[in-house]
Amino acid sequence: MKTVPQQRVPPRAIRAWQWSAALGNSTLFLIPLVWALVFGMDDPVHIRVILALSVVLFGFWLSGIFLFPFLKWKRWRYNIDRHEIDLQRGVLIHQRTLIPLSRVQHVDTRQGPLLRWYTLASVTISTAATTHEIPALDEVVAEKVRDTISTYARLAEEDV
Repeated sequence: MKTVPQQRVPPRAIRAWQWSAALGNSTLFLIPLVWALVFGMDDPVHIRVILALSVVLFGFWLSGIFLFPFLKWKRWRYNIDRHEIDLQRGVLIHQRTLIPLSRVQHVDTRQGPLLRWYTLASVTISTAATTHEIPALDEVVAEKVRDTISTYARLAEEDV
């Protein structure tokens, strides 16, 4: 069995993921609102259902902000060598992916507004079958990772 990858995503990624979860999961609060609009608030049973839904969804929202980004950061690891890219991730379902460098078609860096605010960038690795991502690396590290993968992929292509 291969050893666990050693490279980690920087701790600043937690804050970016927290903001992303806070904004993205805020739509959960529309569920009790829609319930109230559809069924009304004149019946005490409906009021209790709306309150219960609100409390449960607020709990999910808080765990999505404070628990899952930390667990995601704790689990995310990667390693790059001359032959393959090793990705390990997953909070509830743990995944381990090995990408042979001979299969890499191109490598990109991406940076949305939140990642830019925290000076982070994601590296996307495209193969013929799918696209993989190493999320929220430091900008400088992301550029080095992109260049390293590109160089190794060219070397692997020459070996084939």
